[in-house]
Amino acid sequence: MQILRARPRAPRTVLAALAVAAVLAGCAEDETLGTEPAGREITVEPAWAQEFEAHGVVGTFALHRLGDDHVTVHAPDRAATPMIPASTFKILNSAIALETGVIAGVDTVIRWDGVDRAFAAWNRDQTLRSAIEVSAVWAYQELARGIGPDRMAEHVAAVGYGNADIGGPIDEFWLQGDLRISAVEQTSFLADLMTDRLPFAVETQAAVREILIRDRGTGWTFGHKTGTALAAEPTLGWLVGFTEYADDTWVFALNIDVGDAADENHLDPVGRQRLAATLLVQAGALPEEALD
Repeated sequence: MQILRARPRAPRTVLAALAVAAVLAGCAEDETLGTEPAGREITVEPAWAQEFEAHGVVGTFALHRLGDDHVTVHAPDRAATPMIPASTFKILNSAIALETGVIAGVDTVIRWDGVDRAFAAWNRDQTLRSAIEVSAVWAYQELARGIGPDRMAEHVAAVGYGNADIGGPIDEFWLQGDLRISAVEQTSFLADLMTDRLPFAVETQAAVREILIRDRGTGWTFGHKTGTALAAEPTLGWLVGFTEYADDTWVFALNIDVGDAADENHLDPVGRQRLAATLLVQAGALPEEALD
C-alpha cells in the first residue's frame, strides 16, 4: 500500500498551555494555579510527589473529576508541557476511523499483512478492540492511511487535540511527527469523550469508551491507553484514561520518563499502570481492590 504523506506544516505553539505554564512559574505547590485551556483551575497535590519518588520515576499526573471546576496535578510545569502523544493518539484515531467509515465497527477485522513484528500479539488479524488493547501500531497505521491527511487534519483540528499539527508522515505523525499534547490537555480531550462533547456521533464516542475498558469490579470501571514515545529523549511513557466509581467519573493523564532504551524493562507499562492506580485510589477515584 502506498504511503501518503501529510503536507508539512510548521509546528504551532500551544498558547493556552504556555499561558498555564507562565502562571505556574514561581507558585507554591499548595496553591491554586491559574486556569487550563478548558477554563478549569489548576491545583497541585503535594502528596503525590511521594508516590513518584517511591516508584523511582520523574513525571507528571493530571486528574479531573467531571463536574468539578479544577484539575489536580503533580509537577505543574510538566503537566502543562506539550509532548508527543505516541500511542495515546490511538484513542482519537479510533474515533476518526469509525466516524469516517474507514472501519465499520470495533469488531471489524483488519487483516494482518503477514509481516512479523517484535510483539507476537501484533502478528495476527486485528479489530479495533484488539488493536487498541495490544497497541498494534501497524493496524492503526493502516487506518490512518485510509483516513488520509486531509480528513485526518480536519478531524484533529475540529477536536482541538493538543496543537492539532499532523505534520509528518500520515502513518507516523503521532509517533515522531509534529503533534504535541500536554497531560492537562489530555484530560480535557478525555472529558469531552466521556460526555459526548467531541464532534462525532454519540455511537462513535460510546464505542471508543467501551474498547478502552481494561478492568472493572462491583461499582467501578477502569479504562486506559498506554503510549511509549521512543523518539523522545528520554523515552516518554504515557498512561491516559478514565474511571467510573462512587457515582463519579474521572479522567487522568500520567506521563513519565521511562529510562534508557537499553533497559529491557523500559517498554513495560505495568509500572505506569500501578502508579496511576495508586494515585487514583488515593484520590478516591478507584477502590482499593483495583490494586489487587
